Amino acid sequence: MSLQNVEPVRGVRTQLSLPGARASERRAVDERLSLRFPAAYALVARTWARLPPRFWLRRAMLARALPRTCAAFNRRDFAAFLLGIDPGVEFRGARDLLGPDQAEVARGHEDYLEFFRYWINAFDDLRYEPEEVLDLGDKFLVTVQLRGHGLGSGIAVSQRLFTFSHVQRGLVVKQENFLDRSKALEAVGLSE
Repeated sequence: MSLQNVEPVRGVRTQLSLPGARASERRAVDERLSLRFPAAYALVARTWARLPPRFWLRRAMLARALPRTCAAFNRRDFAAFLLGIDPGVEFRGARDLLGPDQAEVARGHEDYLEFFRYWINAFDDLRYEPEEVLDLGDKFLVTVQLRGHGLGSGIAVSQRLFTFSHVQRGLVVKQENFLDRSKALEAVGLSE
């Protein structure tokens, strides 16, 4: 990509961390309510998406929701994990992390979950540990540390992953993973 097509990043950075051990082991009240009343969740998500990135409420909701999403994945609670994901999501895995039989692009919840099941089968204790989010309005870049142990070998794996998400109506409609932050930003025409 030529430098003339790249603009510097102008987003809002927020540090993230997983919720406490007790909160990570079960659904929070807001997650249970969101799953029970999806129309109310959709209304809150659409309202959140309209807030400016620097607004304190948007930052607070994002700082709560993203670690809760990682915690849901870590406990294999896929209903809660998919709360903020559009049913027609388009997902692209990082090319260097694709398994031999994995498609590069997944569409819809079932394909999206199938992508993750592949890795869960290879790394039984696979965990996402959120570090930071860069909020760019209708897009955001989440930095996570991927950790686990090979199921057969027991070898520890730790890899930083950059997940770039496009949001419409408060739901992630497109998501792409990268192993390099600068490549993630460059893919959407941004640089640091």
